Amino acid sequence: MPNEDKLLAMNWNDVKVFVALARHGRLTRAARALGITHVTVANRMAVLEQALETQLLRHSDSGFDLTKAGAEFFRHAEELERQLILGLEGSERDVRVRPKVRVGVTEGLGDNYLSPRIAAWMRGHALDVDLISLPKPTSVTNREADISITLEEPQGEYVIRRVLTDYLLGIYASRCYVDAHGPITNRSQLVMHSWIGYIETMLFAEELKYHYEISSELNFIFQSTSIRAQQEATREGLGLSILPSYMAKDDSRLVRVLPEVEFVRHYWISTNRDLHRFEAVSLVWHFIIKQCAADQRLLFRN
Repeated sequence: MPNEDKLLAMNWNDVKVFVALARHGRLTRAARALGITHVTVANRMAVLEQALETQLLRHSDSGFDLTKAGAEFFRHAEELERQLILGLEGSERDVRVRPKVRVGVTEGLGDNYLSPRIAAWMRGHALDVDLISLPKPTSVTNREADISITLEEPQGEYVIRRVLTDYLLGIYASRCYVDAHGPITNRSQLVMHSWIGYIETMLFAEELKYHYEISSELNFIFQSTSIRAQQEATREGLGLSILPSYMAKDDSRLVRVLPEVEFVRHYWISTNRDLHRFEAVSLVWHFIIKQCAADQRLLFRN
């Protein structure tokens, strides 16, 4: 069938389904993103491949992978999506729609640092912000967010990225824990204490394996995917934990243990190349960068 006839036979809505499945890799995840059932996703993909007379995705144990033809079609589908977004920006300007920017950020930085600062900044700017603060990374390549702040360097052909800031972590305990167990004066004592940390099998970034810089034999009695839950458990005196200084150093219920032992990590900020052209996205982007630069004493100083 000639390509022109294939276009006539194709339902353009099915391209949206294809893009979602290509990005998420699984029927259930694509269905959740689209607000439809996984059965509908599977059916629409079958109809699209039949119309194009081409297999676009191949099923494997890990999910759905792009075929060679699918990868080429996906590249053009993403370009079409980008052009539509740019067109919508122009339409919104014409009708003066208040812009909205979705910012994805890991839980600790989002809840404890960014949320109050971005809320205060918004009072002087005519835009809305969705702050997606989760104990996992968000991605700009699959449109989860317009701006994403992550621990690992984001990848993608159309992604603009840079290091946002370094940040410092230290070992903390509650005052009652230190009173009950006595002072910790040297590094060798750390393995004798109870610990609080992440569930290793559910870590979302290699950078969170900082406990191994102390020992692989630490005794974890409380583990959570949430850094805020870890902070609460530390406040309750369950044990020692490694926490970002911006969360813990001004917490009156916590004390720093062995201040000379510290861990340095950094946050990346990223956005889609085309989204960066939007005035609202650019405003939020530059605010976050400027704010982190101004707060180095909080983020990166004891």
